Amino acid sequence: MIRIMRMNGMYGMSVSVNDDRTGGPVRTPLDVLGASGVDYSVQEHVAILGRDDAERELGLPTERLLKTMVFRAGETVVLAALPVHGKVHYGKLARAVGVPRSALRQADPDDMRSVGMVPGGASPVCGVEGVVTVFDVSVPDMGRVYCGSGHADKTVEIEAKTLVALVQPIIASLIAD
Repeated sequence: MIRIMRMNGMYGMSVSVNDDRTGGPVRTPLDVLGASGVDYSVQEHVAILGRDDAERELGLPTERLLKTMVFRAGETVVLAALPVHGKVHYGKLARAVGVPRSALRQADPDDMRSVGMVPGGASPVCGVEGVVTVFDVSVPDMGRVYCGSGHADKTVEIEAKTLVALVQPIIASLIAD
């Protein structure tokens, strides 16, 4: 499905993907952003797969890079967003979502596709019901941030407070000491 989306008052297109398990359309992060009316922009670039790629290829200020990690807790997909230099503490994340640590595992590519994302493109924005999103306590005060778009070759630039208002995540301490 092709959708028209609004970015900073301009219009563009976004493509929805199908959920392999149900065959129904999945709203991608860019679909959600486009429908929200919030102010953001998208930068296109070569595909990136991690922090090193982001720093080298994008040349963005690392203190403004927000990484999102995708996990499974049983049947639930969990998104954890934190500053790119932070390392997620699995126990803290498990407590934030109310599951035992042993229930958390990193998501696989099929899990990511089921929420409209690809490896290297994990986003804290998700249009799939039942997904639990947790932001580290530091995220709301990060100012303008760069985060995943669901695609490995596109990065979203958005105010952290706008992102928090849109996503309405659980806010918890996620970073390992």
